[in-house]
Amino acid sequence: MKEFLEKIKDIFIDLKDKLLEFYEENKKLSIIILSSIIVILICLILLIALVSKKDKEPKKVPGQELVLTEKLVVPNGPELPRDYNPSRQTKDKWTDQEAQQWFTIPGDKEIEALSKSNDNLINEIIGAAP
Repeated sequence: MKEFLEKIKDIFIDLKDKLLEFYEENKKLSIIILSSIIVILICLILLIALVSKKDKEPKKVPGQELVLTEKLVVPNGPELPRDYNPSRQTKDKWTDQEAQQWFTIPGDKEIEALSKSNDNLINEIIGAAP
């Protein structure tokens, strides 16, 4: 065990001698290195101190307390029409009776309005072309 301690002691003495020799040869560089090491150590100590604050209480936001004068009531949802189906099975083809129930024959007024809107759309597209 004493031999091991002697080896460690010799290593530290050699390291100390090399550092002193480096300091005597390069004073400015050694001062810069030493000061940067000190700054890094201070930053690490501050970082550890800031992170280790576990007793920190959450901040309480000041505000008004809500006081209810009446009991909260959930409003009724929208009423569905009597013949409303939320989902249905679609068929490939409608029967004539189903088609007549939902199909209305357009009048001259509707056909003319559709024609005008189509013409306007075509003119807009063609007018943009060179």
